[in-house]
Amino acid sequence: MPKISVNRYLITNIIIICLITNYRTEGSEDSTKNIETFFAGSKRYTITGENPPLETNIKPIPLAVTCGAYTGVFIAQHYLQLNTIWKDRTSFHVVEDGRYALYADKAGHFFGAYFTSYLMSESLMLSGFSYESSYLIGSLLGLSYSTYVEILDGFGKNWGFSPSDFYADVAGAAFHLSQVYVPFLQNFTPKFAYIPANWHGELKRQPADMFIDDYSSHTFWLSINVYNLLPENLKKYWLPWLEISIGYAARNLCDPFDPNFTCDPTRSSQIYSDVWGNPKFIVALDYNLIKLLPDGPGFWNWFRQTLNNFKLPSPAIEFGDITKFYLLYPFSIKLDNFRF
Repeated sequence: MPKISVNRYLITNIIIICLITNYRTEGSEDSTKNIETFFAGSKRYTITGENPPLETNIKPIPLAVTCGAYTGVFIAQHYLQLNTIWKDRTSFHVVEDGRYALYADKAGHFFGAYFTSYLMSESLMLSGFSYESSYLIGSLLGLSYSTYVEILDGFGKNWGFSPSDFYADVAGAAFHLSQVYVPFLQNFTPKFAYIPANWHGELKRQPADMFIDDYSSHTFWLSINVYNLLPENLKKYWLPWLEISIGYAARNLCDPFDPNFTCDPTRSSQIYSDVWGNPKFIVALDYNLIKLLPDGPGFWNWFRQTLNNFKLPSPAIEFGDITKFYLLYPFSIKLDNFRF
């Protein structure tokens, strides 16, 4: 991609977020109202541990820090990927790549847009934006960044702009925003787990330039807040912090046409002519860390809230070529002739 195009995109994003500093609600900063807000039945915290602001009253210094951090991360990731997955470039082209990672990458794009939108929303609340405005603008910025990545993929020789990736990005950002307006959706939390495949006896994706595209090491989850969904008369039979997660992973991915790798038929199955791997569906117990971990100082409460977007090892049943039970998925525990 021509360097000038990247610079235009970067400048545009900086202008979008920084020009909003011109907007202030009436009254001084001291008059900003914060309101106790709940998300899926749990108290919602900002980065400083306060209640989310009800009204917008821009705080120049936190906003400047947010702009600087957003720009810094943007530039760092741009040049990192420019020297890895985007190192070979060509003219812009469209490639539908739905099956190259057995669709695990679509779940990755959904989670990536969702979590990026969350982080942007949190930064905007810290900068003085109201709770609702932060979710709206944060979701737009999350989608904007994801779209930028898709456009750069369009200039990658080994990649291409993928419509299905873009649709997954839109869905992730939209789901993040819709949780504010449709509270029922707050009971469903997209989660992500990255554990290197070789740590639990599997093979990393071949080829993979960096951890972002090593989909053999990724597991994507949708965690269900069972307690909130139960009728009142049944809640006493269920632990408030215990949830159920539905997961998907594509293990031992391998491209048989890559001259640098040879697919191992004892570890991978030929799913398509150009993709080998082992798709896995998982049902696992999960922890609602917001309810399980104790309250603490302001930042801790926010960190606990944020950590709840990531899946920790737990008992699970994995369905694939064979069905397996795990005490701490994805790790196997062996006791004599038994494996858990």
